[in-house]
Amino acid sequence: MGSCHQDKPCVIDVAVIGGGPAGISAALRLKARGVPCVAILERDAMLGGALLLSTRRAYGLWQFGRLLTGPAYAARLVQAARAAGVEILPGHEVTALRPSGVVETLAMNDAGTFTARRVLLTGKFPPVAASHLCLDAGTGGPAVDQYGRCSDVSYFAAGTLAGNAGPGGPVGAAAGDYIADDLSGGLPSLEGRLEVLAGQGIRYVVPQFLAHVVPLRGRLGVCVAEAVKGQLRVRAGEAVLYRRRVAALPEQCLAIKLDGMKTPPDDAELIVEIVP
Repeated sequence: MGSCHQDKPCVIDVAVIGGGPAGISAALRLKARGVPCVAILERDAMLGGALLLSTRRAYGLWQFGRLLTGPAYAARLVQAARAAGVEILPGHEVTALRPSGVVETLAMNDAGTFTARRVLLTGKFPPVAASHLCLDAGTGGPAVDQYGRCSDVSYFAAGTLAGNAGPGGPVGAAAGDYIADDLSGGLPSLEGRLEVLAGQGIRYVVPQFLAHVVPLRGRLGVCVAEAVKGQLRVRAGEAVLYRRRVAALPEQCLAIKLDGMKTPPDDAELIVEIVP
């Protein structure tokens, strides 16, 4: 691929917004899956995000087989990304997200526009809130389906932005796999999608909608609002599709396995709640 910061507007396969571990790991997985043109847009001069501030040897075992400090892990990730052919664009601040994968940036006072077949969002930044994407009040980020797709299916979100926090490497790699699948036509349509709403006792639930595949697979991540005991359940109208007893502390996250859950009708609203 040509140098995107030289030729604008630039059309690429996947633009990854955010150069933390999730973003770099996603880019690496996309390249491993054969996606030709992958670029990371990072606001700061160096990639790595919060890793650059951590001196603990707590990173890298999953990808590199040894424990590294944050800066060392970030350096290894960047080295691997460059070797894989990822276009790395530091100093590029995203200023706006437009429909159909159009991303506006500012770099050294030079405004630019990138057009991507898919865009992966991995960090919280103001343009998300001001964008056309549907937002979730609970997470503060975009509403997503079980594959990380946003309301504009050109966009995906992963990590804390989507409320699915976890180790950046595996989270990013999973996002890369979903996007690679989508580019090859491997993800199901959102026609007849199921809305997932946070009900009584629930602060937020992720994902906020589901592609209606039969049977449903994966899981819902549920964060409670406060300490609570009761029956965690999923219902569509009056029909209860899932239930179990729980006792949770404030802000505790619970998981609901979708495998084996009763099949709801198309276009149903699923309410996740905790009742006495």
